[in-house]
Parts: sequence; structure tokens; C-alpha cells
Amino acid sequence: MIQGLKIFSITFASLAAITTIGFATMFFLNQDYTKERNQEENEAISAATSDEPAEQPVQDYGNTENPEYQDAGEFIADFHAFYNETTGWDRIDSLNMADQIARATAAKAYAAHFVPLVENEALKTDLQSIIQHSESVIYGNSDNVQTLHRYFHDLDMVINGYVHEDFFGVVESE
Repeated sequence: MIQGLKIFSITFASLAAITTIGFATMFFLNQDYTKERNQEENEAISAATSDEPAEQPVQDYGNTENPEYQDAGEFIADFHAFYNETTGWDRIDSLNMADQIARATAAKAYAAHFVPLVENEALKTDLQSIIQHSESVIYGNSDNVQTLHRYFHDLDMVINGYVHEDFFGVVESE
């Protein structure tokens, strides 16, 4: 009986030791995990509340001195697609301004390239408006990103036959 009690106490002591080691290990592992997770959350909060914009890659929009577009319609359709992707479906609230400024710089150059080439006076006026709104975006006016989107949207409808239920009425072209 005493021997059975000894075996029981040794077994019980071993289980207690193993359990204690297990709990201690879990505690320290969890503490490291929690510390790591809190650090990641703090970094994310810090980045979101920082006055400095997050580093985001800027797209290269090609050579604007020798446009890749055969006509103004191609230019309009391509830029409209860009604005749909970057500002549509509430993305206007989280713009990558460096990317928008790069695209506005290209829009200004392409529009300036096509102004003397188009015969339609209304389209010339619309392209000149794109140049002006692009300059505003280049100088940091994020509100005009939406205006540029609307110009490209309406022109894509008028020039390229893009079908959409909304027409903003910002263009001279009909």
C-alpha cells in the first residue's frame, strides 16, 4: 500500500511539474505573440494617423512626348479606365495622391498633344479643361481628381460610345 502511495505521489508530482512547465511555456509564448501583435497594431495605427503619407509606388505612365495613343479616343478610354479603377466604388476617399499626380501629369501632356490635332472645337475646349484640372491635381488639389474622372467619363461616352447610365454634363462635346 505504501509503495502504491509512493507511485501515486511520484506520478502526481510528475504531472504537476509537466502541467506547470506546459502552462509556463504557453504563457511565455502567448506573451511574445501578444507583444508582437500589439507592436504590429501600434505600427498600423501610427501609420494611419501619421501626417506623412504612406510610401506607395508611383506608376510610370509612359512617354508623353511620343504618345502611344493613335487618337484622342484611345487616350480618353484608357484614362477613364484608370479613374474607374482608382476612384470608383468609394476609392475616392483613399487616393494614392502620388499616383494621381503622376497620372494628372500624363493627362496634361497627352491632352496638350491632342488639342492641336482635333478639329472639333468642343473637344478642344474639353481637352483644355482637362489640362487645367490636371494642373490643379499636380499642385495637390485632390478634389479635382473626381472632376478629371467625370471629364474622362463623359468624353468616353460621347467620343467612344461608352455606355453608362450616368452622364455628369461637365463636357462641351455632345
